[in-house]
Amino acid sequence: MESIEVSEYKFICFTDAGKRLMQEIAEKLSSADAKEGRINKESSLGEWTKSFFRKGNILVYIGAVGIAVRAIAPFVDDKTKDPGVIVIDEQGKYVIPILSGHIGGAVDASRKLAELIGAKAVITTASDLRGEFSVDVFATKNGMAISDIKMAKGFTADFLRLGKAFYSIDERFEDEIHVNGIPENIKFTRETESPQFFISPQKAAENSGDNKEPLILIPKCIAAGIGCRKGKSSDELSAFLMSMLETENIDIRAIKAICSIDIKKDEPGLVELSENLAIPFITYSSTELMEQQGDFSSSEFALEVTGADNVCERAVMAYGCKRLILKKTARDGMTLALGIMDTFLDYMGELPE
Repeated sequence: MESIEVSEYKFICFTDAGKRLMQEIAEKLSSADAKEGRINKESSLGEWTKSFFRKGNILVYIGAVGIAVRAIAPFVDDKTKDPGVIVIDEQGKYVIPILSGHIGGAVDASRKLAELIGAKAVITTASDLRGEFSVDVFATKNGMAISDIKMAKGFTADFLRLGKAFYSIDERFEDEIHVNGIPENIKFTRETESPQFFISPQKAAENSGDNKEPLILIPKCIAAGIGCRKGKSSDELSAFLMSMLETENIDIRAIKAICSIDIKKDEPGLVELSENLAIPFITYSSTELMEQQGDFSSSEFALEVTGADNVCERAVMAYGCKRLILKKTARDGMTLALGIMDTFLDYMGELPE
């Protein structure tokens, strides 16, 4: 067995013919990456699979479908977390996505690989075969979280049966959330009782089993501005952030960035908070913060210490938010503000950067 990596693509093959095909694909994907990537000898298919079996990767098995199925079986968990998995026959005739076609990207990757080598992509998902709207494709392409994957499956089944559906946008954020490219049989509605899916950064209600709550697609459209005294722990900062998100009914998955002033760029609590939540931590100079225009609360003490009269609100606006949705809130030596940015969602668009 031999393997090669090209960016998110992780290839493994089992025969000489498979090796030649693997090298051909790697070179066509990216000549620079392929030259740098080395062909590795593998002694355990299970260990190789385990090492790469995580969301964001595309695992490509060049060989029989059965080999791939047995290899991934112990690790398959949840379609929102599993990687895309593809099988290509050693002659390069067929490219078959077998796991996480939409959320994991296996369907789009299969089409890409098939085009590269002149093969046929064997697509079996109903929405793709019919050329219909897929809610998980829409969510994945635009970096949105899905509130309930079971509800997403139910939406797809109902939509394929009925041929139409309705969606809505949280009225609090209609001016900031912009949707394009939705097929004509997916209609926008402001009727709160009728949408099959709802686009909002709000936290989903606990599922009571009555299915009255719509499916929620949660875009990353919120920035959290945070200031703090030196030495505040990540636990304290996390508890404060979660408390304010609960108060404002905002899902943590909607947070796109944590923002602050540059003198806090190495503050252990903020750095650890960013790492624990897997949310980028962005900082700005006092000059950049003071250049922001808006109605901000002002602190002479903060101005004297940091060079900016307000860190949290100004940091949110420096990040590019359109408006504040939570003005400066202080607790135990910490300050927090939340802002929302213009967010453009396009069903036909490319994956966001």
